[in-house]
Amino acid sequence: MPKETDYNILSDQQLMILIGQDDYAGFTALYLRHIQELIQYARRLHTDEEESNDFVQEVFASLWMRRHDLHLDTPLAWLYMSVRKQMLHNLRKQKNRDKYIENLASYLNPFYDPVLDVIQEKQVRDFIERETAKLPSKMQQIFRMSRQDFLSHREIAEELQLSEKTVKKQINNVLKIFRSKISPRQAEVIVIISYLMSQK
Repeated sequence: MPKETDYNILSDQQLMILIGQDDYAGFTALYLRHIQELIQYARRLHTDEEESNDFVQEVFASLWMRRHDLHLDTPLAWLYMSVRKQMLHNLRKQKNRDKYIENLASYLNPFYDPVLDVIQEKQVRDFIERETAKLPSKMQQIFRMSRQDFLSHREIAEELQLSEKTVKKQINNVLKIFRSKISPRQAEVIVIISYLMSQK
């Protein structure tokens, strides 16, 4: 193993070999060598500075956790690709989250009153969490993967070894159950409807 002062003369590929042998100093050397250029790259793709930094940190964390499985001829190319994939994944999660809210709101739409005030998100989360906890275990698992992890129907189906049709049906059943809980005379439900519709 090289002395600490020797790490800077090693190539990225040589550092990856050391990293695969649990050499944290080698990992630190690779991190310090490329962190700034990767952050600059992330900021060109994403306007939020803090999130851009987080994406890059997550990529390096992933590299360390997968160090025994990764065999990279061009580590820097992998780092750039991973930053881009991380940002695209985050964007897809956000889109799936927005779609989830829109779909749930459409089930609540018959009871919506546009004059209702917008309420705090915590009240919505409390309602959904309380009702989700009452669901059968498999239905609850599928719904949480959709709502909390923002996975697509296909991703959930692959992970649970189910058909996409089954996943979609289970999620629709959850939404129907939620809808059955709704009464315009219940103040709690009214504020939930108001919040969801305000997010469309």
